[in-house]
Amino acid sequence: MDQPPESTGPERNSPWLLGPRRADPLDYADGGDDQSKGLPPDTLGLALSGEGLRGAAFGLGVLQAMARAGWLRHVDYLSTVDGGGYIGAFLGRYFDSYRMRRGEPDPTPGIVQDRVAGGLTQPGSAPVDWLRRHSNQLAPGGVGDAAQNLVGCLRSFLAFHLVLGALFLAVFGAVDAVDYLGDHAIGRGGVFGAPRWSLHPWIVELSPIGQSLPAGWRGPWLAVAEWSLWLTVVPLMLAYWLASQDLPESFVAPVLISAAIVAGAALFLAGGSLALIVLAVSVLWTLASWAAARREEGPQNESHPHRRMMAREHLNRRLTFWVALTVALAAFWVIDRVGRALAVMSLHRAPSLGAVVWWLVAAGVVVLALTVLLNVAARALASVRSRTGRSALAGWTLPGSVAALVFGALPLAIAMSFVGHAVYGGGEDYARGLTITVVAVLLSLLFGARECLPLINRSGFFSIQVGRLARTFFGAVNPARRAHPEGQDATRPVVGDDVAFDQYQPESVGGPLHLINCAVRETFDLASFQVTRNRGAENLAVGPAGVSVARAWHALWTDRGTTPRLLRPLGTEAPDPFLGRGDDPVRAEPLGLEDWVAISGATSGAGEAGRADLAQARWSALPGLRSGYWWDSGLDAGERADAPIRGGLLTTLGASFARLFRGQTLLLSELTGRFGGPWTRHWCLSSGAVFECTGAYELLRRRLPFIIVCDAVADPERRGMALARLVRLARVDLGAEVTEIRPGHEAFEKFGAPAEMAKHLGSLGDLLTSPNAPSRNHAALLRFRHPEPPPGADGDPYLARRDSWVLYIKTTYNGDEPVDIRAYAAAHADFPDDGTTDADFDEQRWESYRLLGEHIGECLFNKVSAPSRPPRHE
Repeated sequence: MDQPPESTGPERNSPWLLGPRRADPLDYADGGDDQSKGLPPDTLGLALSGEGLRGAAFGLGVLQAMARAGWLRHVDYLSTVDGGGYIGAFLGRYFDSYRMRRGEPDPTPGIVQDRVAGGLTQPGSAPVDWLRRHSNQLAPGGVGDAAQNLVGCLRSFLAFHLVLGALFLAVFGAVDAVDYLGDHAIGRGGVFGAPRWSLHPWIVELSPIGQSLPAGWRGPWLAVAEWSLWLTVVPLMLAYWLASQDLPESFVAPVLISAAIVAGAALFLAGGSLALIVLAVSVLWTLASWAAARREEGPQNESHPHRRMMAREHLNRRLTFWVALTVALAAFWVIDRVGRALAVMSLHRAPSLGAVVWWLVAAGVVVLALTVLLNVAARALASVRSRTGRSALAGWTLPGSVAALVFGALPLAIAMSFVGHAVYGGGEDYARGLTITVVAVLLSLLFGARECLPLINRSGFFSIQVGRLARTFFGAVNPARRAHPEGQDATRPVVGDDVAFDQYQPESVGGPLHLINCAVRETFDLASFQVTRNRGAENLAVGPAGVSVARAWHALWTDRGTTPRLLRPLGTEAPDPFLGRGDDPVRAEPLGLEDWVAISGATSGAGEAGRADLAQARWSALPGLRSGYWWDSGLDAGERADAPIRGGLLTTLGASFARLFRGQTLLLSELTGRFGGPWTRHWCLSSGAVFECTGAYELLRRRLPFIIVCDAVADPERRGMALARLVRLARVDLGAEVTEIRPGHEAFEKFGAPAEMAKHLGSLGDLLTSPNAPSRNHAALLRFRHPEPPPGADGDPYLARRDSWVLYIKTTYNGDEPVDIRAYAAAHADFPDDGTTDADFDEQRWESYRLLGEHIGECLFNKVSAPSRPPRHE
């Protein structure tokens, strides 16, 4: 390990963490997104992790300790995730409340910082007392609140199934219109009548399977599935062997001759031309693959092996697509026949309309009950992470996905198939069925309009949580609540609880610049349509200056106060999700502060991104417990410059469907777990913990010289999974390598840590002890070494910064805590790593985590009597 930089010692009147510094000012000069020439060499960032109310309570305690010691005024950047965002936005609104009060704020440097620090630390502080008394409002347990939760869940359930149900009814109704059209046209209808459209000779030739089945089992879905089988799947399989792998654009003569002999024999013996049709189509598919290889960029020499490989890859991709489509069509045929059988039974017994409605309601109740129970089971399996460190859903992805479709989409599709056949009266009432089909199509078009997206985003539990979040954490520092007659009622919204995000400016009065971390779900590659087995999401950080996605894509807000907000990309090199084909800025959907903070915490539990979280999200969608938000980024997929999206007819058709039926496309994406990341118009946003739990990623990406990380993520096995993921992402994305500072009082004192503080610092092994053993220390000092600047960029103030010194604080218990924490730990063996549910977060639990954060902070933060520099951003 390199020798630590020289420190001016603990006696200097500033936080000891700012001791490690280099003489070269360029080492910390900045060209970052704060639009300044460079950050000061003592820039400090604070990261508050997720885990719901536990993260919020622990973060509050750390903030109180920092305020009491004088460290809070030195914090320049605040990066939050999930529950850390709750308390981080509380702090930001606390600063903001002084700016937004009547009259100009006191211009005295540091006056707002002193007032906020006093409000955080004074006994009986009204904002802190509000949080202590009302934090359980995020998961209340009263009868009225339970009814509100039930109503929100039911509303989301109805919206989900109504939007998709109308689409399914339109699709099945349109197919039934074709199915019964022949009977209606020749006047030979009937409940059990066979459709007459299938008598055309060439249709019969391509439907040998359907023609061998009883008339009641035939139908358009089966016919189309068979056409797909004989015209695409089988010919593409044969075409792969017809194309020569040695000679350019040549057929393999033995294979071609053999196929011709088999086709001729089938024609002679069976009298059917199906084999000849398959052979002819195989030749056409082969020729099409060679033509596609010629059109694409590649070696000009047609004999080059790469050209022949491209042709085979075209055949493989097309075969994969058509196999999946054929299986889907066959599945819809089964659904259609089951629905028809139910309709025939109902029509044969002539039930009343009320009986039919009752049957549908009963089926819906059964589906809802099953999905709720299975969702509870899925969450229970996910909670095993609290005991094992790894979700039990990790190995349950495929069965969980199949079960989600079986108990989610399948009953809905069968019900809509049943309704489709019933309204047509089995072919006897064609006019009524066609009318209802047209109505379903019109409803689907209306539900699919962009203006109806709030029906999906805000119809359920998410909107309830947004309101509770604002009333609990923002209402605590809302001055309007003091004068409002219902201001003390935490269940009533008051003007000023929330604020438009462009009006959220705590940095302008001495507060930190707040970065809210969310995640953009990305589970498949738009260029290949293949499922990715990678992170499952990319980070999205939104702040007062702009928005950052992943490592290298950034856009700045322009024209503060405009609606909708405009985003202008910083870079000009495509592909970039913020870069359109023109020069106009992107018109992104405006959201309030409460929306962004709620999205950052839109998950039932924090943890590593992965397919387990995806399976759990699918189960949450079915009973109406959907979380997350579909954010309109302002650009359609085709409007982005050089977006990594495959072209072609099928892509164009898919894009057209998505434009006509936006809402249904988004819900189907949730149900199937297919998210296109930042390359589609609507981004599926969820908790930032899906990408990275601690919130430190964005601070490291900005190469801040000093960072404090508060990790409140549950880790009962003491494996350090949250830190491990941060280190991995920093290495892979940022090229930064981490090194532990060797433990020992003398080593830490070289960095300026006073002796009474240094004794609470140790190695990661001291923090991450065995599950049954108390931790030996509360924090560790880490050094992230950033890569050297590339050639020609030595003078770049951003890339020239090489070191980020990180004070890593973990929720640890080692027996030196106050007596009430020790008593709580004795009664709760999992403390401080118990489950993440907020349903039972009572005052005792809140205070234990808050006091733990305050105790650890008091052990680590030296007293600073006065600011060593003017506050930032004032």
